[in-house]
Amino acid sequence: MDALILTLFVSLVLAGAGIGLFIWSVKEGTHEHAERLALLPIEDDDSPEQET
Repeated sequence: MDALILTLFVSLVLAGAGIGLFIWSVKEGTHEHAERLALLPIEDDDSPEQET
């Protein structure tokens, strides 16, 4: 029975930490530039190519 109580306590702490980190990341706005960074590798290069 003690293992069940400990397991429930640890799972609630982990769930609370996950929710807290999610709220913090939304408040900080760290997710706002994710789409721009995902499309960055497929952007055209504006610099002229050098022929050697």
